[in-house]
Amino acid sequence: MLGIVAGLLCTLIVAGLCTYCFKFDLKWYLALNKPAFLVPNGWFTVFVCAAYISSIASIGRLVEYKHIFPSMIFFAVMGIGCVLFVLCFFTLKSLIAALVCITIVLAMSYTLFVRFLIKDYKIAIEFLPTFIFNIYSFMCVIFIALAN
Repeated sequence: MLGIVAGLLCTLIVAGLCTYCFKFDLKWYLALNKPAFLVPNGWFTVFVCAAYISSIASIGRLVEYKHIFPSMIFFAVMGIGCVLFVLCFFTLKSLIAALVCITIVLAMSYTLFVRFLIKDYKIAIEFLPTFIFNIYSFMCVIFIALAN
């Protein structure tokens, strides 16, 4: 139970900070050239929720198995990268800075996934939706950055 609470708390902090940094400019966003594989906003929200649930489950298992260090450092950097991505992309409208942030998020996600594959495949399976979402997000952002 402590693991789930820790995972939920970490995820809520990141989600809350992302919401705080989110300033949506519809005209600017609609003017961007976006990839054909970009899902509609409703589906994107579903994917974000799945990534959050996946992260909560992974953090929960890390706390349960007492494998907190260094994985939680990678999670923290990934969370900070997510918040900075939202700030750079939606508020500052800096595509290059957003690309740097999402690259850091993907690097941390990759590091965690490989670490989980080596240490405990159950955590890797729980973390897989987050990893896939981060790959997808990176692909969307790199396309948007290159096309605009």
